Amino acid sequence: MKNFKKYLIFALAVAAFGEIYFYPFNSTLRFSAAIILLNLILLVNEKISPFFTCIFSGVAVFLQRSLLGMLFYSLTPQDVFFLHSPSIVYYIVYGILVSLLKVQKNKHCLIKTIIFLAFSDILSNTAEILIRQDKLLAPFLQIVILAGITRSVSAYLVFLFYKKQELSLVTREHRKKYAQLNLLVSSIQAEMFYLKKSTRDIENVMKKSYALYEEAKGDNALKEKTLNIALEIHEIKKDYYRVLKGFESFLANFEENGSMMLTDMFAIIRENTLRYLKENNLYISIAFHHEDNFQIQKYYHLFTILNNLIINAIDACEGKGKIQVLQKNHQNDILFQVIDNGGGIEEEILPYIFNPGFTTKYDEKSGTPSTGIGLSHVKSMVDELKGQINVIYEVEEGTIFEIVIPKQILIG
Repeated sequence: MKNFKKYLIFALAVAAFGEIYFYPFNSTLRFSAAIILLNLILLVNEKISPFFTCIFSGVAVFLQRSLLGMLFYSLTPQDVFFLHSPSIVYYIVYGILVSLLKVQKNKHCLIKTIIFLAFSDILSNTAEILIRQDKLLAPFLQIVILAGITRSVSAYLVFLFYKKQELSLVTREHRKKYAQLNLLVSSIQAEMFYLKKSTRDIENVMKKSYALYEEAKGDNALKEKTLNIALEIHEIKKDYYRVLKGFESFLANFEENGSMMLTDMFAIIRENTLRYLKENNLYISIAFHHEDNFQIQKYYHLFTILNNLIINAIDACEGKGKIQVLQKNHQNDILFQVIDNGGGIEEEILPYIFNPGFTTKYDEKSGTPSTGIGLSHVKSMVDELKGQINVIYEVEEGTIFEIVIPKQILIG
């Protein structure tokens, strides 16, 4: 039943296109666009039967033309049959030929496919002309050949355009999923910053608890309580350690098993940023420029760094402005700059911007401060890559964050 519905829909579409026709070179032969659509259907849908598709299409074309002939030209059923039944012969012969020539299996070979389709079209038209008997084949042979080639080439060009659009769609979806994965890993790396900090804090608390246990020599009850606290803290530390190692192992697999071209990274960041700007109704333009294109090994680190700096630049622009992301080659280093024309950074707070927890951002409604993880995390990531981060600033004139990373670290 499912296949029947599919064949029926295809047949009705072919019949509808059958009413788009012309008479080449003022001949009495009518050539329609139905075969162009039929060829496209056969090329796009590998799992359907060419023979049954053609048979259904032939019947649909015959019924449609017969109905139109009786309604608008007052033809009798007998006239309709003799006038339009030969068209069914065309579709039967066409279905047999495209099945035998295995057009669907050879569709990725341009020349072979066009030749097979044109050959099938020419022979099918020849069979239809011979069935009609009122026309001699010789005067129409050149027209039949030209029409067969034209329709075959047209169908294949449409098929190539369809495949190009399909590939473009798949590429966009792949890039979208890849961008989401990058954002996920970037978020995990940011959370690991807190996990590492908490692990160190837990270690310090555990040491203090155990020191208190050592000091409480004369008080057995207090000694037992402090020992229990130390043991519980130790268990918490182990749990934190397992989670942290799990995340580190997860990220290490990504770093070891993959790499990314700089142009691809810029494309992903651009797409994410433009989507963010659109969703938040921000009138900020962003441009990316690079001097080189190379394979990046530590691409998750760099993605996290640039993404954080761009978000900070967007905040600095306060709803409208311009951001540039540049890559430059500098001797043994690779240099990245994130430039914005926002409000700039006040000189007195500049020494503190990379400190964990430092922030000048507060929620307008609740007054709750930001976590301040952005720039401190960026500094941590840059240090991990054995690089440097510099700030070039002018109050009310914008800010340039400059990242310098050794080539051997980033490219390998």
